[in-house]
Amino acid sequence: MKKTIPEQEQSCTCCGDCCRSGGPSLHVEDLEIIRSGVGPGLEHMVTIRSGEYAYDQLRNRFAPIDGEFVKLKGTGGSWTCIFFSEQAGHCTIYEHRPAECRALDCHDLTALEEVHAHEHVTRRHLIPEGHPLLELIDEHDRQCPPRRLAELATPAATGDDEAAAELETMVRYDDEMRKLIPERSGMDAGAMDFILGRPARALLRQFATAVTIEKNGRLAFRKISK
Repeated sequence: MKKTIPEQEQSCTCCGDCCRSGGPSLHVEDLEIIRSGVGPGLEHMVTIRSGEYAYDQLRNRFAPIDGEFVKLKGTGGSWTCIFFSEQAGHCTIYEHRPAECRALDCHDLTALEEVHAHEHVTRRHLIPEGHPLLELIDEHDRQCPPRRLAELATPAATGDDEAAAELETMVRYDDEMRKLIPERSGMDAGAMDFILGRPARALLRQFATAVTIEKNGRLAFRKISK
């Protein structure tokens, strides 16, 4: 039986709970506001790469994804949407908010589910064909694949020297790319989460694995105690 929601509870109360749950995924219908310059810029976005573990709000699960998508970043070390102002208690780009935000109804997720099924924005929607960045992105995906990071996290942190050596190579490569691209291109360093996805170090923390530097300069991996 469908639950009847009291009329006084049917309108948005602007509580901000949806904004604190995470920034929205972006869809092709959002490209207009992105390209116009009135909506989010690349520095406000993060790419979730194929094979990364991500939280699916609709299905309430944490699992690896099969395809790539772009979403708005979190802020303050959390997934609270970067455009949500805690002080003001509202969205700072409300008139130019993404499609998922426009569709969201806390009491009925039907419209949100429909929008969520639409084509997602990927890096190739926003980087022109033939642009040198695409070669760098492809190479980074080959050298630092999320699925392999996930496979190596626990072994590297629990005494497997071969896993640790392979993981160190991947983490150092990822670190270097995040420094090199802004230096060579003049791009905002804040856009690297869009260009390269979440840092390898951040992905490892999902599996309770921290990166430390030993006295000899080598990277070491340890389990984070809960």
